[in-house]
Amino acid sequence: MNMNRSWKHYLALMISVCLWGSSFIADKIALQTFSPLFLCLIRFMISTAVLLVFRLGRKDFRYPDPEDMKKIIAAAFLGISVYYAIENTAVNMTSAADASVISAAYPLLTILTGIVFYHFRPARNQIVGILMACIGVLILTVSSSRENSSLIGNLMLVFNGFLWALYNYLTGRISRNCDNFSVTYLQILIGTVCFIPMLFLETFTIGTITLSSVLAVLYLAVCCSLAALLLYNYGLRNTDPATTAALMNLMPVAGVVLSALILKETITIRHILGGVIILVGVFVSEHKSQKKQ
Repeated sequence: MNMNRSWKHYLALMISVCLWGSSFIADKIALQTFSPLFLCLIRFMISTAVLLVFRLGRKDFRYPDPEDMKKIIAAAFLGISVYYAIENTAVNMTSAADASVISAAYPLLTILTGIVFYHFRPARNQIVGILMACIGVLILTVSSSRENSSLIGNLMLVFNGFLWALYNYLTGRISRNCDNFSVTYLQILIGTVCFIPMLFLETFTIGTITLSSVLAVLYLAVCCSLAALLLYNYGLRNTDPATTAALMNLMPVAGVVLSALILKETITIRHILGGVIILVGVFVSEHKSQKKQ
């Protein structure tokens, strides 16, 4: 394997995961002005507009074959439209720190999804890791009335872990004939269109527009939606699932640190204990598997 090429894939995954970790903080800032689903729409409309400019400048753009197109549509609907609609709604109800730490369980939820939907047979250490993740998430979802946290919001974020897992499996199975830009462009375009009917599910509102909220939306659109997804899809399609799952551990670290620094959220024993148990579970799940490989 070309080590330089692998290094680029790992770096792409690391940057994308850190950007997503910071997205919870930007969400909290933007949600002070925009309602959750309306924020999804304007965020991805901006991403689509930027991508369209690059799309028009590409003469080699080719639409995928019907089989790949089915996977792209399914991944866009589940991993973009439904995923971000739930994320914005949940983050509006709970803390950015809770959202960040719960995201640490996503690698193990990916394994669990593989067991349920793709007949994946887990090793014993992966079963132990999943159980540890469940314990860690349980600690996090037992809310305290003194904290800016919500049981329902946290459970919605846990459900999002399964959606993200489905996105990974679907995107990872798109053939190499369909280039990374085309996949990302079509996913974001389809995801944006699907947000339009979702607006009927809420009474969308726009509060006082501030410089912070505008910058937060632009950051979400350009960095967290567009750049992160391009980088993640690039790395995802050229890196083994175990490595991808392990690098996801950077998301909660970035999210928790930034929520404390920017939003001044209090990091409690509950966050630390739940996060440590989840991360140890991920380590147990991945370490022995990689050793066997």
